[in-house]
Amino acid sequence: MRGIRLVLLDYDLTLMNNIYDFYDAINETLIHFGGEPVPFKVFYKMFLEYRLWELIPRGVKPETFFRYFRRIYPSKTGIPVRGVEYFLYWTRNMGLRNIIISGRECHEKRIWMELEKYGLDEYIDAIYTFFDLEILGGLEEELFDKSWMIKWVLDKYSVEPWEAVYIGDYSKDYYSSVKTGVEFIGLALSEERANCLSSIGAGRVSRDYYEALLHLLEIMRREEGGKTNSLYSWNG
Repeated sequence: MRGIRLVLLDYDLTLMNNIYDFYDAINETLIHFGGEPVPFKVFYKMFLEYRLWELIPRGVKPETFFRYFRRIYPSKTGIPVRGVEYFLYWTRNMGLRNIIISGRECHEKRIWMELEKYGLDEYIDAIYTFFDLEILGGLEEELFDKSWMIKWVLDKYSVEPWEAVYIGDYSKDYYSSVKTGVEFIGLALSEERANCLSSIGAGRVSRDYYEALLHLLEIMRREEGGKTNSLYSWNG
């Protein structure tokens, strides 16, 4: 077995903490479809409880609502999640590729610009979004399902599912990983989201990228038969 070669990362609320951009996009989408904007406290409670679909105005299909949402999602207030540069530095130094698969439906340049702002662009090998899914004629079996895109990226880089990990914050990230056979590491910025990921079966959930790196190193040691080729080794 060749070990881990590829790290796949979600972007919003995984690599970048941009909950206020998320909030702005939800309110702009509500207004676009004739609804009323909601206070942040209301939004955030529903976000934590996976109940945002309840905000969709009557007569609007969820697919229509959330596709508009992910097309207009802005890059204004985001900051890198704690430890992400440390994580990306070491994955790059271990010879792994770092590839973003974002739930946005935008051109990759929008994300590259934000990464460059924080000096993270040098650690990223490629970015793919649902905009690319449309161009490639890919299949989205349900809203925010990334399984087709994950498989396409694996094929493009000649990587087997067991040679990759996927890091994400959302239940659909986890389910997409399960469908493709790629090991999942959850990234949760709140206790509620961590509990949700754990409740649906995610065995590895981290609160920042220092913890995510420990999970990755454990996976790498397992896949390589107990050996480590990384920043440190330990007994066990």
